[in-house]
Amino acid sequence: MDMRTVVSALLVCAASLWAADVKVLEEIIAKVNGDIITRTEIERSRQQMLAEAARAGTKGPEIEKLVKEREKDILRDRIDQLLLIQKGKELNINVDAEISKNLADIQRQLGIADPEKFQQAVKEQTGMPYEDYKNEMRNSMLTQRVIRQEVGGRINIPRAELQKYYDEHKTEFVREDRVFL
Repeated sequence: MDMRTVVSALLVCAASLWAADVKVLEEIIAKVNGDIITRTEIERSRQQMLAEAARAGTKGPEIEKLVKEREKDILRDRIDQLLLIQKGKELNINVDAEISKNLADIQRQLGIADPEKFQQAVKEQTGMPYEDYKNEMRNSMLTQRVIRQEVGGRINIPRAELQKYYDEHKTEFVREDRVFL
């Protein structure tokens, strides 16, 4: 046998051994302008939906029914969010200062001074790593800012309509300060 044949045989054997050990780490569900949505993200959204339903007091078969109804919208909602995030990046919207402020407020409310303990508390309460939680917060704030800037900035309600609405709903705008002793 010549050297080429030996090298070729070794490469074929190595390639077949490598191929046998291939494991799928993550499944891509959708690709949106170069960004991807993974099965893990969809499952995380489903778990959040379950947790929200439980917090709202929904129980047993009602939770499953609610999740089945809303499950169809998870991928569409994630695509919409990704498009809004991309638009926010395109508009150079930066929410980092707001994120830092919100996280500091949460840390202060929880009374945890140590950053590592705070990150652990976030993980325990949300069920996701601190960085994922921070990223979700960033994405949420970014989408809200894009909507506010791109949609809210174009809405023009005449003063007369605002006054009419206020007059019809005055009782909803009254704030009662009560002191209980």
